[in-house]
Amino acid sequence: MILALHDVVVPGRLDCGDLALRPGEITAICGPNGAGKSTLLAIMAGLLAPAQGSVFIDGAPLATLPGPERARLIGYLPQTAEIAWDIDVATLTALGRLPWCTSPAEDRAAVDEALTATDLVTLARRPVSQLSGGERARALLARVLAGKPRWILADEPLAALDLAHQSALLRTLRALADDGAGVVLVLHDLARAMNGADRAVVLEQGRIVADGHPQVSLASAQLAQTWGVAADWVGPAGARALSLGHPA
Repeated sequence: MILALHDVVVPGRLDCGDLALRPGEITAICGPNGAGKSTLLAIMAGLLAPAQGSVFIDGAPLATLPGPERARLIGYLPQTAEIAWDIDVATLTALGRLPWCTSPAEDRAAVDEALTATDLVTLARRPVSQLSGGERARALLARVLAGKPRWILADEPLAALDLAHQSALLRTLRALADDGAGVVLVLHDLARAMNGADRAVVLEQGRIVADGHPQVSLASAQLAQTWGVAADWVGPAGARALSLGHPA
């Protein structure tokens, strides 16, 4: 089930042309502040209509799909999300089941699985107003996971998490990708993108300037060109770190 963008343009924000993302992979969307990453992700989710171009999922125009079908296919986690009611974590997570018409037992199993994946089982009955920032971020992610979407689109999902929960989340997303889901993450942590993604798409001023395996698209020369920093990758594959020098 390919997620494809064709000739997509948002004036003044994005002009990324064509892009085809494959299921079974983790794709990192990277770039400096204001490069168009969040805009690109919102277009992929069908939440923002481009002025030009179209988004397709499995060959069908995303805009033509009924809302419930789109919600079953795509789970979207924005960078910042409002929670309108002070419900408990389990109830918030269960909202991810709304697009489905399944049995209560299936819904409960999906919610339990999502709470386990985000390490929230012991907080299931805690009101969201009593959560820390990191716990709240995990609860919002649990809502996405409970819907069992074919595509998971997450904007900076690691930003509020501590090191252990970052690592746990990436393991969960890797397992989902290995099971055939498509995972697209906006990441500022380039080391996480290098070590955890199968592909990195680099945006600069709304345009795609690099796309491929992270070892290629996040190479030192690209970091100098796009981020304006002199940096070298050190360490073995899968455990690489950035050694930063002076501005390039």
